[in-house]
Amino acid sequence: MNHRPGDIVDDGRPIALLVASDAAQLAETARVLGRLGYAVMPAGTFEEGRRELLAMKELSLLVADVRLGAFNGLHLAFRARAHHPDVRVVIVDQSFDVTLEAETRRLGGVYLARPFATNVLTLNIPRPEQAVDTPHSTSRRWPRRSVAGVVAAVGPREARLSDVSYGGLCLEFPGADVDSSLPSTLDVELKDIGLSLRMHPVWVRSTSASPVWMCGGEVIPTSSPAMEQWREFVDSRIAV
Repeated sequence: MNHRPGDIVDDGRPIALLVASDAAQLAETARVLGRLGYAVMPAGTFEEGRRELLAMKELSLLVADVRLGAFNGLHLAFRARAHHPDVRVVIVDQSFDVTLEAETRRLGGVYLARPFATNVLTLNIPRPEQAVDTPHSTSRRWPRRSVAGVVAAVGPREARLSDVSYGGLCLEFPGADVDSSLPSTLDVELKDIGLSLRMHPVWVRSTSASPVWMCGGEVIPTSSPAMEQWREFVDSRIAV
């Protein structure tokens, strides 16, 4: 495409980044987004979509295919959340996949599986005037407690706990040591207290004022004693 990344006409409309490898589907979805009131930035590959969202100062909507070569639309959605925390997300698949649907909904997005009619696409794409309802801006099911000085091992990375609840946790990663395209599940080990658990990342973001990456997610419940130990750990924290 003959434009520089992020180079889109500023006509006051909210911007939608559309990423699809099929030219016909790209054109069809672009027409729908235009009718809904978005200024559309199309991209035909994962890398092109990634360059666009990194270059954009504002992004209201991401519509991405699941099948984008070695990566998929959810990888792109995690990156979009990191740089545009309030972006709406729509993931389009070529056939229904229960795991990908669940991961999309955990991210706060809409999952659509083909085949579907154009009116289905219209009904499921959030309109620009709708209130933003992203995972980290909604009310929390469990009260959170602040944590200080607790180190966590997340695979080969080291992170620090920022806050915790019975159902979730927030991690801080050094900025140079994390990729915003986190997997759908993370193994978190708190070596100091001998506790290991798994989490679903829900959002990832950083700020220009800090080199630290923040990642919030849901604790995956199990029937093991680890959940009882996790609750005891949360109860032992004093909010600050």
